[in-house]
Amino acid sequence: MAEENTGIERTRSRFRTAAVIYTKELRSYFCTPFGWVILACTMGLEGFWLQTAIKAMSSPTSEGVMYHMLNNINFWFYFIFIFPLITMRTFAEEERMGTMEGLLTAPVTTTQVVLSKYLACFTFYLALWAPMLLYPQMSDIANTYTHLRYGIETLGTGMDVEAVGRIEYHLADWIGPYCILTLLGMFFIALGMFCSALTRSQIIAGIFCTCLMISYYFMGRVTELWGEFPAAPIFHYISCTEQINSFSQGLLDTRPLVLYGTMAVLMLYLTKLVVDYRRWNS
Repeated sequence: MAEENTGIERTRSRFRTAAVIYTKELRSYFCTPFGWVILACTMGLEGFWLQTAIKAMSSPTSEGVMYHMLNNINFWFYFIFIFPLITMRTFAEEERMGTMEGLLTAPVTTTQVVLSKYLACFTFYLALWAPMLLYPQMSDIANTYTHLRYGIETLGTGMDVEAVGRIEYHLADWIGPYCILTLLGMFFIALGMFCSALTRSQIIAGIFCTCLMISYYFMGRVTELWGEFPAAPIFHYISCTEQINSFSQGLLDTRPLVLYGTMAVLMLYLTKLVVDYRRWNS
């Protein structure tokens, strides 16, 4: 009985320690200008692509708003750079400021440190996409404006007022895109943390992470350049553009969950090995 109570207390102590690290990392995003600048820039770009999607829907189309927002080559230019920005500080900053040694010599395990930092980054990443939840309410305003605009244009002409250009939102328009954005975030954040653990320079960590992500992105587009060949199914399987295309149309698939979940665990394990190496060689 005493051993059982000791085990419970030990588990609680580890959880409290991990919660302290998680809270500290989360504050580094929400209690500093750095995090708010990233959030403001992301919201601005999301609004820009929403406007682009609405223009694309001015002509009859069967796809939803999120499809037009995410299936755009320009979307990837800012999406890829989100992850180096929010992950390059995780370990590189600790090394630069000299706080890494104090953290690693504290009574915490490497797993606690890595997972706490990962969950904090992932929470901040999800917060970046939270403003898109307001888009359905914004669509009501846009639809009302459409009615008024066409009502004014047809006033006195004897024509009926129609909901021309009405923006329709369906549940699948949101569940699918949020699922794939979450899965991509799981993997890319773990990849960024691994890059940050390899170096003491935030700039080098950010550049290395960006190069790896761009390489992964173009690996999924190999079949567009070389056509179909025996190994083409592998590249279709890892293609994030094809996955976003499917998910934004409401076609949910469990294969990306297996792929990105496995890759995220692998990257976190490699990050743990790197941090352990520094811990025992410092």
